[in-house]
Amino acid sequence: MQPLQQIQLYIARAEELRNSRLIRKGFNPGITINWNKMQGLRFISREPDETSLKAFLLTFRQFISEKEPIFMNKIYNLCQKHLTNDRMREYLVKSREVWKNTLKSTGILVFYNKCELTPEYITDLWINGYYFHSDPEKWITLKKILPHEKMLVKFQFLNFLLDATTQVLYLDNIIRASIREGWLRFK
Repeated sequence: MQPLQQIQLYIARAEELRNSRLIRKGFNPGITINWNKMQGLRFISREPDETSLKAFLLTFRQFISEKEPIFMNKIYNLCQKHLTNDRMREYLVKSREVWKNTLKSTGILVFYNKCELTPEYITDLWINGYYFHSDPEKWITLKKILPHEKMLVKFQFLNFLLDATTQVLYLDNIIRASIREGWLRFK
């Protein structure tokens, strides 16, 4: 695929995310932990409906899958190579830095069996072990997690989706502005 085609595909898929039911309706994942003497510890999670989430993930996973032409790192590299405006290059560098940090942490640390589960790892479990590919090892890993722990892991996954989508759309804005101003040039 030619660089211009990759960028055009990226813009189209970012627009699909922006217009997805999940984003339009807004979703704000949450988890509440309550304790009282009579009932003990109680966990309550707030999640989007599964139908909207699955529809969203069909497009979203293309941004985080290395084999896809719109994988975020590929698009960052293309923009870095072809962007001519210094200010936009600075925005691009900051966005890439935030993206890298988003893969490592959403502000919540989740440990399971004394191992930290990064948002990138957790997302891989959910996407490849549950929602799309049913990878046996990843599916088994998710099945082994106890219900209240699974709730925390799912919460980390949903928070990653929000943070990552913010960066996908931010990069889309950089690309659109750069194209409009003639700062993104493909030879």
